[in-house]
Amino acid sequence: MTEMLAEILARADSLYDKRSEIESVRQSVELLESADDARDYEVAWRLGRALFFLGQEAEREDERRAFHSRGASVCQRASQDQPFRVEAHFWLGVNLALLAQTEKLFRALRHALAARSALRLAARIDSTYHAAAPLRVLARLEHKLPKILGGSRARARANFQRAIVLAPANTVTRIYFAEMLIEEGKAIEAKEQLEEILRAPVDPAWAFEMERDRRAAERYLGRLE
Repeated sequence: MTEMLAEILARADSLYDKRSEIESVRQSVELLESADDARDYEVAWRLGRALFFLGQEAEREDERRAFHSRGASVCQRASQDQPFRVEAHFWLGVNLALLAQTEKLFRALRHALAARSALRLAARIDSTYHAAAPLRVLARLEHKLPKILGGSRARARANFQRAIVLAPANTVTRIYFAEMLIEEGKAIEAKEQLEEILRAPVDPAWAFEMERDRRAAERYLGRLE
């Protein structure tokens, strides 16, 4: 890796850390795309991560579709270049799962099933990555998929619980788990997860998500009272 590329990657990470200001994420995309070798693995998975975030935060469906489609594309190539690394498989799975939400039935199903495969592979490679993210997102997908397509709330629960053991302070896992428990009418268990979110110690690396999840936890707790 050249010194210039290392500087670009470090700057891109720093910009992504400031994702509460979305312009920082846009700048990270521009920076990564300016690299001499934009297909370098370290560039590609970071680009997939940034495109995921821009898609997640986009207001219009066509914008979400475009960001997640690009993110999936760059991570697909990267995962083929480095099949034993976790990052590209994970961000491929996330982008595909969110891309599925923007598509009509058959495309949506295809993307969702491909996302599940990518996330399962990511979990096998390194289930601890990004605060147990492969397990967290896989559980979310298993919760949302119809049973006929392999959805399973039992597997979702098991994966949420595994993720919590690995990263107990992560609020994203707990808010996803709480939402499933609320749907199942398990108010006591849901409250436990929501209260843990409010008690979670501040982690600057997750400041954006923690603030968002705490607001959601307070809303849910208000409804469950």
